[in-house]
Amino acid sequence: MDGIRAKKIADRFSGNQNFIVNTFSEGLLVHHHRHTHYFVRESCFWAYVYKQAGLPVGHC
Repeated sequence: MDGIRAKKIADRFSGNQNFIVNTFSEGLLVHHHRHTHYFVRESCFWAYVYKQAGLPVGHC
């Protein structure tokens, strides 16, 4: 997934403008609230965004 597209969707979906999302080595590198997360699978990234938005999350 493209990092710019992922950031736009995450910001709009969660209402939180604190996501910094970059494409990095076949995945997404996400900085959020002083934490850094790396997602190889897109489904794991979306589970993280849902959790940050306070919505029910399935397993990635």
